[in-house]
Amino acid sequence: MSPEPIPKYIEQGALRRANARYQATLEARRDPESVVERIKAAAQAKQMKPKAYIDSLVKDKEKLVAPEGTHPISAFWSFGIEHPEAPPNNKGVHFLDQRFIAEEWAAQRNKANPGVAQTLETTEGGRELDDMFLWEDAVIGALGGAQKGFKPGYARECWGQISTSYAEVAEGRAVVFGQTAHTLSILHQEELRTLCANEKVGLDNIHFAYEAPRDWPAETRAEAGTDAVRAAAQFNDPTLPRYIDPKAFGADAPEARKAKIDKVLTAATPAQEAPVVAAPVGQAPPKSVRTPLWQVGFKSTPTAARPASRGPAAGTGTGAGTGPGVVPDLAPRPLTTGMDGMA
Repeated sequence: MSPEPIPKYIEQGALRRANARYQATLEARRDPESVVERIKAAAQAKQMKPKAYIDSLVKDKEKLVAPEGTHPISAFWSFGIEHPEAPPNNKGVHFLDQRFIAEEWAAQRNKANPGVAQTLETTEGGRELDDMFLWEDAVIGALGGAQKGFKPGYARECWGQISTSYAEVAEGRAVVFGQTAHTLSILHQEELRTLCANEKVGLDNIHFAYEAPRDWPAETRAEAGTDAVRAAAQFNDPTLPRYIDPKAFGADAPEARKAKIDKVLTAATPAQEAPVVAAPVGQAPPKSVRTPLWQVGFKSTPTAARPASRGPAAGTGTGAGTGPGVVPDLAPRPLTTGMDGMA
């Protein structure tokens, strides 16, 4: 079934990207030596060993900054949605990564206004790391495996580092392709934390592409489903900090809900000295009214009781118009991909 929140022109472009990437991955599995030769050639050009070169690449912010004269919205992503036309993931599920939805969204925006949107994988450094296919065991083996320093988990380590670097150089608005950030994802562990601390972004400039899950109670969607709270909180692991139980939250008294949100937002921005502004106890939850992402408005969902942002104020933007096939901003069902560590 086609994902409802994605306009057809975005969906079809994302599928083309996903299937092209899948074919490239199959080729890397068939011929890992060719991939390794590319890596070695790049390393030799810098008079470095392959591992040292990759380790330096993921920290090289010069390859992640936007071209001079452009100020793109930086897109981040995590997980994805089932789609019958998408390639299978490592569990055999036909799965469309949010990566390709984000890339197609950025490409469509850039058609009208070049340089207004980007993803990590479309930066110079992101493209180079992506073309190394470090998630593939055959490539890691051809590089020499653990004996050459390519220990298990090396791919995730690399993508975690380059994702952090990408969030560190972001400026202005950032958009997250996902509903929430799972605690096992790089999005939660590295990117959102870094974006909150980035003085050129800040909590107010982080926006989610999709509404909060529709199975959350109304109070949770209105108060904990705002962009700022979803950027700061996590909703899946009660043993870790900044947890909000979506089901139980709505049953709490207004004072308890507000205190919980205040605590989460303050914890996400510990360096801020601005006090949390208290909303009147018992005040009705704010109405959740948003311009759909596809209409390129980025009007943030109203946010209950939040500290002042360290980043510049987020405007509504001008964008590239609505495009064909705009549909309501309904939320898809996110699933794990097996490659979701990348974001």
